Order: sequence, then C-alpha cells, then structure tokens
Amino acid sequence: MSLLEPLRDWHLIKLDRTTPLTVATKNLPKFRELKTLWGSFQPQLMMAGTNYPVVEERGDSYEANAVLKAATLAELCDGPALADDSGIEVEALDWGPGIYSSRTPWPGASDARRNEHILTAAARNGRSARFVCVCALVVPGFEPVVARGRVEGIVAEEPRGSNGFGYDPIFYYPPYAATFGEVDEDKKHAVSHRGAAVLALQAKIAALVT
Repeated sequence: MSLLEPLRDWHLIKLDRTTPLTVATKNLPKFRELKTLWGSFQPQLMMAGTNYPVVEERGDSYEANAVLKAATLAELCDGPALADDSGIEVEALDWGPGIYSSRTPWPGASDARRNEHILTAAARNGRSARFVCVCALVVPGFEPVVARGRVEGIVAEEPRGSNGFGYDPIFYYPPYAATFGEVDEDKKHAVSHRGAAVLALQAKIAALVT
C-alpha cells in the first residue's frame, strides 16, 4: 500500500474472530490485566513477541501514543494490533504527569519512587486525581479505532495494598473507601479507566468481527 494512499474508514474493517489481536506491550502485568478485561470477546489477545521494539512515546496525547504503539506493531506483524496508553493525572501537579506517568520523576524510576513523587506533591498541593486510559486498534490500511476511559479518585496519604501495579497503591477510590491496591481484581476492573476503555473499544468493534 502506498504511503500516499488515504486510510480507509475503520467501519470497513473485518476482524477474523480466530485471528488474535497482538498487544503492543512487554509489560506482563498490563497484558494480564488487559486479557482479563477483554474476557471472552473475540478475537482474543496475544502478547507481542520479543522482537517488538521499544517505541518512543513521542505523542502529545494518550491517543497519539496508543496509536503509535499499535501502528508500529501492526506494521511489524502485518496484521491487527492493539495498544493502550494510560496515566495518572493529579491536581497537585497541574493535572500531570499524564502521558509522562511512566517517566516521572525520571525515566527508569521505580514504582515506589514514582509513587513517592506523587505523594509528596499531593501533601502540599491537593489530592484530587484521576486515571485515564486510551485503547487503540490498528489494522494496516485503515484508520485507527480509539476509545477512552477514566476514573476519578484522590491521592492517598500513603501507599496501601499490594494488589495491582504502578500507581494503584496510592489511588484512593472513595466509593470503595480503599485504594486500587487494596481491592480485589474484580472490584477494580468494574470501575477502572482501563476497564472503561476496553468496554468502549469492544462496543465499537463488535460489528466488525466476522
């Protein structure tokens, strides 16, 4: 396909229910969470192989980064690929770090150090917070299919719980009176940003599955 040829409308995509969607991540906890959220929906998900490159997230939005990762993998495997981009946004950091969540306060920082950074800022400047996730499906030759989800909460006063990953232990969800690190998987998935994004994406592509 010529690079000058316009992308076709994503509504014209046909997804074979027996051909897995390859997920653009090397993060095993994230993949497992996506697979659980995906449930029995067809086609099923498959984690990218070791030949999936490190993709620089140079986009200026969750949507741009999710599409970039999915498009890179779709080109590599010449087939449909799925990616997500997500982050935490906190009042204390002017609603950052957002798309830079995995690189704050610096690239390569541990989960504990990133959580400490957010906790320190929240103690001074306010605790309102939200998680945001965007899922993108890319099929070569077609426009990307994109869906977004979010969940509102507050930054806890200290890490609580060992479930989940990333910022989950410091994200307090008032309706549960607990952090995402304290609740079980089913309760988290029922309200999470990633859960909402997955459901929204599935609703969009359900009619495309053959």
